[in-house]
Amino acid sequence: MKRPLRLIALLLALLCLLTAFVACEDSDPETDSRETSAAQPDGSGTTETETETEFFPDVDKQNYGAEFYLNIQTGGTNPKKFYWVEEGEKDAMSEAIYARQTSVYDYLGVEIIGVEAGVYNEYGDKFKTAVKNKDGSVHALQTHVYYSLVSFITENYLIDYNKMPGINLDADYWNRDFMEGLAAGDYLFLGYNDYNLVNTHVITFNKELMAKYEDALDAPVYDLVKNYRWTLAQMISLADMVYVDQTADGKTADDTFGITGNQWVPFCGFLQACDINFVELNEQGEYELSVYNEMNQEKCATLIESLAELTKSNSSWFWYKNEGTEQVPITSGRTLMYMQSTFGLSDNLDYDVDFGVLPFPMFDENQKNVGYRSLEWGGLLVIPNYLEDINMVGETMEMMAFYSDDVTVTFYEKLLGKQVADAPEDKEMLDIIWDSVCSDFGLNYSHMSECFDRIVYMVPNLTHANTEYSLASYVQQQEKGCSKALTGFFKKLELLKNKQ
Repeated sequence: MKRPLRLIALLLALLCLLTAFVACEDSDPETDSRETSAAQPDGSGTTETETETEFFPDVDKQNYGAEFYLNIQTGGTNPKKFYWVEEGEKDAMSEAIYARQTSVYDYLGVEIIGVEAGVYNEYGDKFKTAVKNKDGSVHALQTHVYYSLVSFITENYLIDYNKMPGINLDADYWNRDFMEGLAAGDYLFLGYNDYNLVNTHVITFNKELMAKYEDALDAPVYDLVKNYRWTLAQMISLADMVYVDQTADGKTADDTFGITGNQWVPFCGFLQACDINFVELNEQGEYELSVYNEMNQEKCATLIESLAELTKSNSSWFWYKNEGTEQVPITSGRTLMYMQSTFGLSDNLDYDVDFGVLPFPMFDENQKNVGYRSLEWGGLLVIPNYLEDINMVGETMEMMAFYSDDVTVTFYEKLLGKQVADAPEDKEMLDIIWDSVCSDFGLNYSHMSECFDRIVYMVPNLTHANTEYSLASYVQQQEKGCSKALTGFFKKLELLKNKQ
């Protein structure tokens, strides 16, 4: 995806101007083979060098005079303010979003209107009702990461992106690999492009505390990441160095810890970070449960055991979904590391704690060919299948994705604030995290059955201090149900295909 910083973009622009000036001095622009004419989105032509030629959408300028209703599932995974705003909002993020809306309107004559579709357990029924009634109240929907997705597909509410006019899935602002990882057979029902802001989990750390312990590591923590040596063992070793019993009364929330955070959703991402997927394609090209297969069994067991020990150690303080204990965030100044979502990073800027950002660790250094993997927990874009104005919808979505550069750059700056300028190493870490975002069929389709839901949340369930399950028995209890759910899902897809 295209996510340049504005400073870098400015320098590149100046360089291009200088290059153009020199070219005019040294050559005839009518015969210089290094220059080509490229069409702008507004239809005008510009002259650029071939190396600087930028891709523009194959969308003709239009004046549809239409409204485009973007429905957004509301809640922590999709704050509406990050995707649509009204005119007059003055913060930088809102101005960038409004500029995107204006750009689409100026080019296509389409006014984007953001609609709150409801929270995770409500938005699905509202969407289905709108599609059944064909009432024109939704042209695209930004979904929850998994709620309602299976029923949207199997009950025939969505259109396949392969059939959408005006959309070029090969353009760099669409993430085709991500989408194909979630393909339902031959169908691409779930969309992902630069309009989607990355909502994954990261490890933030207190830079002042880190300075006290980093010498005990093999290398500075940023270098560990860049050299593919930031591993699960390194993270746990670092956490174990830190524990200060402030009140000499045992482990309490007033102490200083090595690592803290929410032991529920963030813990799920340790599997993908260690290159273990919930579901994978087998040699026959069929999806099957993969977390505890022959290839992953030993690795998964080590991961669960290591995290369980960390959870029980004095160096950690994790909040679990069934507990009323308070969290110990990075902003408290009493934890070296803290797990949080990227959407929450900007909240840290209101505090005095100087924090850095790290990806979730790899399993070990043998994972180098895979690198870092960050499980995406944000929403996906789906399109209802009743649309009469399908050309307008496809072209609007294409231009929304194309005009998202300034929004993603501003979102980047919002996450790190002044650190974009003052701490380029954190910018580099966030680049690594952004580029490592991955999907997992098992997560996004986990509502196929309760068994899949238990597999998705197996790491927090099995590493909790009060767990009564062993890994082998836990997975064994879910395998049959998951296999049955996968078979049933693809049978429904075949029936859907036969109806079309």
